Amino acid sequence: MTVPEGRQATVLRKERRRRRMLTTALPAFLGLLVVAPSAQGSDFIDTALTTIVRPRTAALGGAHTTFDEGISTLFANPAGFARAEQEIQLTELTTWVSGPMFSLSSAIAEALDGDPEEVLTTPEVTDLTRNLYTRVGLTGPVALGFVGDGIGFGIFSDGGIGIETVSGRTLEISAEERMLALGGVGFPVPLPRGTPGRLYGGVLMKGFMHGVTSFREDLLDIPDLVDDGDFGRFTDEPFVLTTGVGFDLGMRYDRSERLSYGVTAKNVLAPAVATSYESLDDFLDGEDSVDRERLWAPVELNLGVRYRPEAPERLSGVSSTTLYFDYRDAIDFLVRPDENDNIALKPALGVEVVMLRVLAVRAGFARGLPAAGFGIDAGPVEVNTAVFGSELSGEPGLRSVFNAMLGIRVRI
Repeated sequence: MTVPEGRQATVLRKERRRRRMLTTALPAFLGLLVVAPSAQGSDFIDTALTTIVRPRTAALGGAHTTFDEGISTLFANPAGFARAEQEIQLTELTTWVSGPMFSLSSAIAEALDGDPEEVLTTPEVTDLTRNLYTRVGLTGPVALGFVGDGIGFGIFSDGGIGIETVSGRTLEISAEERMLALGGVGFPVPLPRGTPGRLYGGVLMKGFMHGVTSFREDLLDIPDLVDDGDFGRFTDEPFVLTTGVGFDLGMRYDRSERLSYGVTAKNVLAPAVATSYESLDDFLDGEDSVDRERLWAPVELNLGVRYRPEAPERLSGVSSTTLYFDYRDAIDFLVRPDENDNIALKPALGVEVVMLRVLAVRAGFARGLPAAGFGIDAGPVEVNTAVFGSELSGEPGLRSVFNAMLGIRVRI
């Protein structure tokens, strides 16, 4: 059977259009990344303000670019919306601790019962506070989200209290609260006829509000501060409100059901404004700000691959195994040439083994440090835990902190 010439010409024209779309999509994608770094100056906000760390992905070494399961897809790759199954999350409560918060609390409690100077100047406490960084916080209860049918959106709240060494025995105590809203779409991208696999793209828009107030205190005065319960002084201290918006762009290529590749550009053209007030009370009373600074969230380019091997028949209890590998922040030497990370901090690995469709055991590696955790899927309620390392500096092992997370979420 021969194809009519007119129909054959139409097919050829469609094929050429598909090829042009494919050949122009990637250059346009990369072009935005080139423009974004040149548009942003040298004043950047912490990228942690534009995302949320969740126990499941934390145990896997972070949110990988090929992740496409549930609400965590919002923080991984918007192209995953095109493949993610529908999930509605009603709420979530996740507690997290970073650094030696329990050791510090124990030392302060001991100082309250005895001589503060004698307890807090021991070699053990001195070593603990020499380069201290510790946080405790809560994500939720505002944690509503939807993923499915090619779209995803959510609104989340979190907050916490932190203590960090400034110099010598001087510690900075801070309290913060944040709201993050985000939403986007994932869609199929046509491939030339005969090309194996499927290609997807995605766009996500996000916005956040983050408020923080802090004060400094000598280590020896902290027991008196705790004993007096004078944490109301937070309202009398300087307050900074940072607001920002931004876009995430993503592409994903599924070579087969077992092998996928992903690329995500986070915080593309993401301006922010930091507004300073003399105190939190001034902000709440509607007083004028004392300073306003324009900032940017630095763009991050992440590349990744996912592989799902077939489970051996003799391991009848294993429902699935998923392996992840990412290379993160690949162009920081262009975006932040004075602050780029050591290349050893960029690879990230993750493995998840699901057994009996209920229990998930996870392990990972990111920022040069290990991660592990497990999850229990009880239908509408899911419990996840994670213990993982974070490298706060740009060099391996220079300022490492370990974290613990426990999260419970409700979904339908």
